[in-house]
Formats: sequence, structure tokens, C-alpha cells
Amino acid sequence: MNVNYSHIAMISLSNQPLNPATTKLKVLLPTPLYGGSLPIALHVADALTDLGHDCRVLNFEEHYSLFRQFGSLLDGDRGNSLKARLASILGDFAAEVAISNRVDLVWFTAQSPVTVDGLRRLRSAGIKTAFWFVEDIARFEYWRHIVREFDNVFTIQSGASHEAILRAGAKSVEYLPCAANPKVHRPIELLDEELSRFGSILSFVGAGYPNRQRLFDFLQMPDLKIWGNDWPESWVNRLQESGRRVSTEETVKIFCASSVNLNIHSSIGQQLLENGTFVNPRTFEIASCGAFQIVDEQMPLKLHFAPDEMTSVRTVPELVAAIELCLKDPEMRKMMSAAARRRVLKEHTYAHRMRTAISKIFGPGQIPRTPAMNTIGDLKTVVFDDEEFLQFLSQFDDNETASLAKLMAKVPGRNHKLSRVELMIMLMNEFRHWGVEKGVIQ
Repeated sequence: MNVNYSHIAMISLSNQPLNPATTKLKVLLPTPLYGGSLPIALHVADALTDLGHDCRVLNFEEHYSLFRQFGSLLDGDRGNSLKARLASILGDFAAEVAISNRVDLVWFTAQSPVTVDGLRRLRSAGIKTAFWFVEDIARFEYWRHIVREFDNVFTIQSGASHEAILRAGAKSVEYLPCAANPKVHRPIELLDEELSRFGSILSFVGAGYPNRQRLFDFLQMPDLKIWGNDWPESWVNRLQESGRRVSTEETVKIFCASSVNLNIHSSIGQQLLENGTFVNPRTFEIASCGAFQIVDEQMPLKLHFAPDEMTSVRTVPELVAAIELCLKDPEMRKMMSAAARRRVLKEHTYAHRMRTAISKIFGPGQIPRTPAMNTIGDLKTVVFDDEEFLQFLSQFDDNETASLAKLMAKVPGRNHKLSRVELMIMLMNEFRHWGVEKGVIQ
């Protein structure tokens, strides 16, 4: 097994646990109340913390029950008015918390409560603001009223979308695609009862957008398990577990337990979203789980994955043919899934996205030079396909800090026959002693 140990070798520079760089930012992250952008916001917070920043989360999800009651107990106009007032209060609250805590940055995700007045107060206080619009700007247009107030706007689309945002008064707009969180989106072993519950030959996870309804009506595949919410009541017998909302942890189990995961981008139009302008989060998440997927091809997909890493289709006949072909070839599915996971770990994690964003917001001089790994769990992520190394690391808890001294403590004495991994760790330790002796390592 050929593994790139360049990240691992960083541990050899010090016997002390890896620490964040001295330069770090204080970030406040107000979350959306609900919806698909909520887990994305939490993944962002996780990545910022891993990069060494001081990230405080204002998790507004707990207020969603009240927000929903306004709509369910009152008529349309009155309920919507109260919903807007609650969102405004939360947005102003986020601004006041940021100012009182003297943060450097407030990071808003699509659907996070925010007000124009709050953004202006933040600017007056010298606090930078960023807005990551992880939705289709053509479908959700409320951004038009607020983008001019942010210091930086990031979108999962580019081209004409950026032109529209700039015309609305935005100071800057940058392309920042979705990503995966390897701590969450990872290969997992399922119990027999979990395999029975979540496993399938063919699966789909997602909300019941009109194009998906039309597509699955047309396909009529008896082996297809459909998971997710917001499907019509008439679909209840075709959905798993009555069409309830599926948690992030459950989606990972479904991805890992399915032979083929269908990833159909949402649309109110055609069955497959041809020439779509963004790649959805699920594309990166399924890949990060080491699971196999068939995705309807979007224009930016080729920027992120090579043809031998991702099976994409443009038409319904191509989709039908791809399903039949891929189900017959488990070895091909295994190879492509592994390649896609390697690509995600190399280029498409939320840590990658946040490094890019911080660079755009503050400039390269303020990017923390945080080492690539902090914990044993991070080390396992790097060597995910080296079974021998994973076996060695199983002696530690995933949350333990990673240091060369800790690894060396598990290497047996010289009178024992050492494994390849143990020899490598010993070699790094010798290199470190040499560096200290020569004065190039402290």
C-alpha cells in the first residue's frame, strides 16, 4: 500500500502535541433555524475550530418550533409577519453578541437570521461579515435585499450568478462550492439490524421536489428506497418510514449501506437538472463516505471530480443504463468510490473551503498556519486506506492529540521484530533527534 506520509511526518517535528498557530480569529456563527443549510453551518463551525480559530456558534435551531407555530396557528399574513419579526430579533441579537464579544468575523450561511441594521452596526464596529449562499440564487432571491451590506459574499454558483449579485450592490462575490466533513461523512461499519433497516440495492435521500417526483414515477424501480421529507401525501407508501426528515447521521448510514446512491439535483422543471450551475452537498458527502453514486451531471462537476471518480448522466435513458451497468459491476463501484473519497479528502472538505474563504476575507497574511492534523482521528483520516496503519492507531482514542512521542510509546523495543509502520515511526523519531541536534528543530 503506497501512502503519502507527508502529513504524518509533521508530527516528527516536535514531541509536543500539535497546537494551532498563534494567529487565530474570533468568529461568531449564527445558524439557520432549519433546512439543509443548517448542517452546513455546523460543518463550517467544526472546520473553523479545527483550523485553530475561536468559533462560537449561535444555534438558532431551538427556536424553530416557535417559528413553525406562527405559521401553523395563525393565518398566512399574520403568521408570516411574526415569522419575519422573530427572524429579525434573532438577526439583531447575533449582531449584538458579536459586538459585545469583539469578534473579528460573523459568518452567515443561507437562511441565517440577519438584518440590514445589524449588518450596518457590525460594520460600524469594525467587524467583518461574510455570507455563504449555499442555495440556488434563481430559486431563493431574498439575497437581493442584503448582499450590499456584507463585506464578502460566497456562492456555490458562478458566472451569470455573480454578475447578478454584483448588480445588486455586493462589494465582492467568490465561488465557494459545497464540501464534506470527514468527521461525519466517512465509511462506517453497520450492525446487521442497521443494514436491514438502511440498506438497499438502490437508494435516494432528499426532499420531494417536482422533478424528483416525475423522475421516480417514470422509473418505477421496485428496488428503489426513497428517504426524505416534503413529499406529497400520496407518496407515503413509497417512502421509507413515512417520509420523515432523515438526520445527518442516518444519511451516512444510508449512503454506506446502499449499493448505488442516486443523487438527483433538485429542480421544479425537468426530471434531470441539465446544465445545472451548482454541485449539491450530497455529491461531496456520498463521496466522502466512500459510497458509490450516480449523479445528474452539473456544469461545475468536472471542476471537482474526474470521470473515473464519479459516474454522471445527462439524460433519463443514460441514468437507466448507468444503473443497470453499475449494479452488475461491484469492483468498478469499489474503485470509483475509493477514488472519489481520496479526491474529497485532498480537495473538498469544509476545512479546505474555510481556508479559501479566510484568505479572501482577510488576506493570506492572516491565514493560520495550522498543522494538517491535530488528533489521532485526523491521522486516521489521512491513512484511511492503509489497514496496517489504522490497526496501529486503534490503540489510541480518536480524540487524543497526535504527537510523535505518543506513537513512539507504542513501538516495542528493538529486540522485537518491527512492522513497517513501527519502523517508519522509529525512523521519523531518529530524524527528529537529528534535527534537534543540528538546531533545525526545536
